[in-house]
Amino acid sequence: MIVDDDADMRRVVRGILEPLGDILEASNGKEALRVIAAGKPELMLLDVAMPDMDGFDVLKAAHFLDPALPIVMLTGETDLAMAKSALDDGARAYVTKPFDAVALRDEVRRHFVGAREVEAFDGRPWSVRK
Repeated sequence: MIVDDDADMRRVVRGILEPLGDILEASNGKEALRVIAAGKPELMLLDVAMPDMDGFDVLKAAHFLDPALPIVMLTGETDLAMAKSALDDGARAYVTKPFDAVALRDEVRRHFVGAREVEAFDGRPWSVRK
């Protein structure tokens, strides 16, 4: 599931990830939580900066609804303290925008096939994982 208030960003991410399977979308945190409660997505890509309910609030609420849900923060924020906070709050990874399409696809695949089977991307942008 892609959660981002920017429709263009959701469209770009969808285009990158569609070959991997079905994609759910939410344009805000409340909508994302309704989708989690109803459909149990296998993975969430979550923007940090959203109106009404920011990504950190969604992260905490999503883990309350489904503690096993892997969440990857996908954000323009490159602050290492923010990345650490997201990981401490339960995010599996923190990927910065703009991102490389191959790196994003590999990050998502990593959650389904295991980290050892996906080669690490060593270019920009950076990502942080647990």
